[in-house]
Amino acid sequence: MKKYLFTIAIIGFFSTLNAQEAADKKVQAGLVLGSGVNFQKMQTKNMDANGLGWDWTVGMNTVFNFSETIGLNTGIEFDFNSLKYAPSVESGGVYYLYKDLDILEYRDGIQDASAQLFQLKERFQKSVYLTIPTMLTFRTGFFGYWRYFGRFGLRNSFLLTSKVDDEGFVNGDETAGLRLNEGFTSKNDLFFFKSAVGISAGAEWNFSGSTSLIAELGYYYGITPLHTQKNTDAGKEKNSLYTIDDTFTPVMFNNKSTQNQIMLKVSILF
Repeated sequence: MKKYLFTIAIIGFFSTLNAQEAADKKVQAGLVLGSGVNFQKMQTKNMDANGLGWDWTVGMNTVFNFSETIGLNTGIEFDFNSLKYAPSVESGGVYYLYKDLDILEYRDGIQDASAQLFQLKERFQKSVYLTIPTMLTFRTGFFGYWRYFGRFGLRNSFLLTSKVDDEGFVNGDETAGLRLNEGFTSKNDLFFFKSAVGISAGAEWNFSGSTSLIAELGYYYGITPLHTQKNTDAGKEKNSLYTIDDTFTPVMFNNKSTQNQIMLKVSILF
């Protein structure tokens, strides 16, 4: 019995030492991986969200500890983001003009004899963002090797690249079968900056010295538009997407949406 009590006391002693070492560190830094789903809140009657999109993130996080229970989580993350859209029934059809791998602004497309017409059926948009989180962290004290936390703050992202895979019909001819326009570029479609306010909760496992493994689940609400608002005035049409009215006249419109995300992130901090 004394052996068991002695063993338990030793384990508790080293557990307290490890936890105290982690709690005393003013700065922790390490790697982060994450995955989750996103969904768009549409603000145009011409396009609908077409199911859930996916998010993958990888990068480096740093936690500045103001005290044992309060800190600031920041860092640099690369977000690989996918969006899914489809023309709404109300639109009556969505079209654009393209050349090679470029989706053209309408004003350029109508002046280019080699531009082709495309009727959009589905769009899968892939983008890469550089994200800087700024999340206040509120933690409990350690219970053995474990402590728990909540975070609140912003995820600010800057667009690096964007491509689209569009499924639809060339020249609007449905009898010719579906065509995939893969790896296309739509100039200035996505806004270069997006921001989301978020809240998350998780647990930290201090398994060795000051090294900790952290898991958190968060919800992030988009507060900025995803898409650039372009000029749709006659003769100045910078947008690529348009519908056709009852007189067969093209009518420009901006795709409008904001994005919400649910993400699970795992990080290791030293």
